[in-house]
Amino acid sequence: MTDAETIIIGAGPAGLACAVALQARGRSFVVLEKGDTLAAAWHHHYDRLRLHTHKRHSALPGMPMPRHFPRYPSRLQVIEYLETYSSSNDIEVRFGVRATTIRKNDTWTVESSDGTLKATNVIVATGLANTPIRPVWEGRELFAGKLLHSSEFTNAAALAAKRLLVVGFGNSAGEIALECAEAGLDVAMAVRGPVSVVPLELFGVTSASIAIAQRFLPYRLVDAMNAPILSLRFGDLGKFGVERAKGGPLTGIIERGRTPLINIGTIERIRSGDIKVFPAISNSQARRVNFVDGRSDMFDAIVLATGYRPGLDALLPDFAERFAGADGPARGALQPANDGLYFCGFTAVPTGLLREIGLEAEKVAASIAGK
Repeated sequence: MTDAETIIIGAGPAGLACAVALQARGRSFVVLEKGDTLAAAWHHHYDRLRLHTHKRHSALPGMPMPRHFPRYPSRLQVIEYLETYSSSNDIEVRFGVRATTIRKNDTWTVESSDGTLKATNVIVATGLANTPIRPVWEGRELFAGKLLHSSEFTNAAALAAKRLLVVGFGNSAGEIALECAEAGLDVAMAVRGPVSVVPLELFGVTSASIAIAQRFLPYRLVDAMNAPILSLRFGDLGKFGVERAKGGPLTGIIERGRTPLINIGTIERIRSGDIKVFPAISNSQARRVNFVDGRSDMFDAIVLATGYRPGLDALLPDFAERFAGADGPARGALQPANDGLYFCGFTAVPTGLLREIGLEAEKVAASIAGK
């Protein structure tokens, strides 16, 4: 006997979208959420965070974002939207229930902090940003200043620092560095290798809108077409310490899972000298950080904006066998083994993650309803 046809793990955007899509098809489900609120990850992001995709490309199935929201909704507005999305669809969530193990016997079994549940299907909707990645280097544990991951950063004032090093060059790194530079901090970024940068908008059109229009073209062709435009827009960043990745932004997303920096002002601050750029960290002693090119500088805070892992190995006993050394399902694989175990929200895209989550949720629900 099963507790429901489907167990959904996670009550963020992916979990809610799957629940609404299943409900629309008359299917039964249970939603488990380890936190005490919807969209727990959004509650813990830094204050300044905004969507980098237009609100019309960021809605979940069945409910557009409110007209009064700005073009790029804030973190708090996204939370408001998700709470309204859940309540208006009467989605019941079991809060404070942590799924600990997912395994297949005669049916799917989910061990949780609140007991064992069984279902024909399980949807893992815990997302890409689950387990913070904290790189190590010689002397890191001896750093005498503040050392925190971007998941622990709230705002420049709370950091209470004067000289900041941001490790990484993704969107969190770019926004944190920009905010702190605007607040008057002496800011530097440590960039380990080549990166891609795209504008938030081009000629008044959002980058996500352009990506949606180009989505049916081969991705390497798209990068080749866009390369001259990006070169004109940003020029030679190499003289500022920013090496451009070969292949282009879309190639980086599809082949390496690396999302480009969407520029909202960070590049301009680098050009002006307000944000310095160093290569990878070699080692640190007390407050001095040494870099692989022989340069060094003093910092009283380091923010590791180095991303996350999905953390699926903690849930799946057969993780290594199931994913053959990868961090999770292959790109676009919603039901990799065709065995009733689904994944929603694990594919990085240039067209907007919330838009992609909505499309995936509909496909997952259609697959379950069609069995």
